[in-house]
Amino acid sequence: MPTHSDTIHRLYAAIEAEAPAGELAAFFHPDAEQVEFPSLVRPAGHRRALPEMLAGAEAGRALIASQRFEVHTVVTDADRAAVQLTWTATTRAAVSGLPAGSRLVAHVAAFYVFRDGLVLRQSSYDCYEPLPV
Repeated sequence: MPTHSDTIHRLYAAIEAEAPAGELAAFFHPDAEQVEFPSLVRPAGHRRALPEMLAGAEAGRALIASQRFEVHTVVTDADRAAVQLTWTATTRAAVSGLPAGSRLVAHVAAFYVFRDGLVLRQSSYDCYEPLPV
C-alpha cells in the first residue's frame, strides 16, 4: 500500500500531466472536499465537493497551459499529512485581467486527511506572489 506521501506526490504528478477527471477521482474518497482559505486569487475562499473539484480540474485546462508542484516538505501522522510546496503555472488564456502567458507563483501550505488510503479532505493556504500587471 502506498504511503500518504506517495499518494500526494502521485496526485501532483497526475495534475501536472493533465490527467482526466476519472484518473484524478481515483485519488479521492467519494466524500472528499477541498477547502481553499482566502487568498489573493480567492479573497472569499472556496469550498467544494468532489464533483466540483473534478469539474474544476477539467475547466482549468482551458485556463492553465502548464503547472508544476515543487514539494519541499511532507510530514505525515496517521491519516493526516502536511505539505509545503511552491506551485507555478502559466496561463493559456486571459484570466481575471491577466494576459495569456502570464506566470503565477504561489507558496502553499496544504493539509490532507485520508480515509481508506484516499484523500478525504484537502485544505490549503495559498500565498501568491504579486500578480503580473
